[in-house]
Amino acid sequence: MGFRTFTPTEPAITRARALGLFGDTAKRLARAARRSALFRGVEGNRRFQDFILTVEGEEITWVNRLDARVA
Repeated sequence: MGFRTFTPTEPAITRARALGLFGDTAKRLARAARRSALFRGVEGNRRFQDFILTVEGEEITWVNRLDARVA
């Protein structure tokens, strides 16, 4: 049994960088999605630390901060 793989979209990568997630942003988003907990809210459907992710199937389509006032 292997890890589930997630692929971030370009808008998600761009948004993550705007929120301060640098380095290999795509790889960091994929890792965050893999380690995330399910989340119920209008902002997204998964949570990792203070990031909210919108994941549809195996694609990360959006990312935001838990407290949007930070960004």
